[in-house]
Amino acid sequence: MHWIYLICFTLLSAGLLALFQVRPRDFTDVIFNTGRKTATLSDELNVLMGTPARGFFNQDYEIKQILKDTGRADRYEAVTRLTLILFAVGAVLALLIGNVYLVPILGLGFSLVPIWYLRSTAASYKKHLNEELETAISIVTTSYLRTEDLLRSVRENLPYINEPIKANFEAFVYESELINANMTSAINSLKMKIPNRVFHEWANILIQCQSDRSMKNTLPTIVQKFSDVRVVQSELEAMMQGPRREAITMMFLVIANVPLLYFLNKDWFHTLIYTTPGKIALAICAAIILFAFTQIMKLSKPIEYGGDGT
Repeated sequence: MHWIYLICFTLLSAGLLALFQVRPRDFTDVIFNTGRKTATLSDELNVLMGTPARGFFNQDYEIKQILKDTGRADRYEAVTRLTLILFAVGAVLALLIGNVYLVPILGLGFSLVPIWYLRSTAASYKKHLNEELETAISIVTTSYLRTEDLLRSVRENLPYINEPIKANFEAFVYESELINANMTSAINSLKMKIPNRVFHEWANILIQCQSDRSMKNTLPTIVQKFSDVRVVQSELEAMMQGPRREAITMMFLVIANVPLLYFLNKDWFHTLIYTTPGKIALAICAAIILFAFTQIMKLSKPIEYGGDGT
């Protein structure tokens, strides 16, 4: 019978690793190449276009950008090492309670905690970024429609632009005045510093305005997209608040039922904790909870316009 249990454990582990797109090479890369893995062009484009990275440890460049944007770039190695340590802690905890089937589930669950925290931080940062971008491009657009001088429009509105984008607009002014008089090049440089699709579209229109001033009349339409995104985001959060709260409540009830069985029916409790079918049932429940919570975290990210502008 032991070989049957071993097969079940192997299939359960393989399924979880496939579900979270974990490869054995991911662990060796983190252990032996932490902090030395270079970002590919595809990684950079995914971050700039707002596309989430796939895989368990494949979002290195995205995590680095999140830490850099929030002023914690020096903590990247600590985060990756903490992920591995928490994986080991989860696996050891599963072994301590005598349930080998929980090893991959608790390991993955514990190791995902730092990534969930970073993504939550990134979500808050991106919401704040969108709010500041909406204000910045709105006032710059208004000035540009009046003066038809982009450099002057940005310069006179710098006191009203806040972080985290103020430094980028200041760099645009300095580059245009002191380094490179080519306005198209300066706009491109500014565009690549801010990972937002609507802002990229706004910058592209500004580039076209350098050769065709009539294109400036389309800028207010681009600015309106930020307001549309903000309204839809508020409606979505209000709509998702109830289901999210119910899902978390159900997860809590499922977990709380395990110690509650000890007081209600000790025989059921011992069957669930100490027998092989009970251990497998616990592992399946834990896997479902982990998967459900992962989906909830995905729904918490800010929405953006798609690549087609819709």
